Amino acid sequence: MVVRGRRGFTLVELMVVAVIVAVLASVAIPMMSGSKKRAMVTEAQAALGMARSCLRAMYAETRDYSRDPGGNALEAGDPLTVIPGVSAGDLAGKFFREADYTIQTISRDAYVLQCVGSTGETVGVTITLDQTGALMTTGI
Repeated sequence: MVVRGRRGFTLVELMVVAVIVAVLASVAIPMMSGSKKRAMVTEAQAALGMARSCLRAMYAETRDYSRDPGGNALEAGDPLTVIPGVSAGDLAGKFFREADYTIQTISRDAYVLQCVGSTGETVGVTITLDQTGALMTTGI
């Protein structure tokens, strides 16, 4: 009995497909890693920027970053939720939690807000924002 028109793939064809898939994966994985890092920075930048806006509004009223309109002092190490207008829900995101955001330094005329990653892939990531809008990232 003669078998005609055999169907299927040869080993060479399967090997070529495997090589193509491996090359595509080696290009796509670093690109996705870079996207994740940019997403982390963007999330922290949005939260810090929102707190910065609240501090600017407070400063316009009191002419002092270190005291809220009620006269309460804001101090280094305080969570950002002590800033009037900033709530815990504003700081909760995919990569960073409310507890990751703090006031690093604050005085009458200047401040530095900080986000320090504390879980998973964000450990070691630090993002800071000051009153001039300068954003600095480390660990990414």
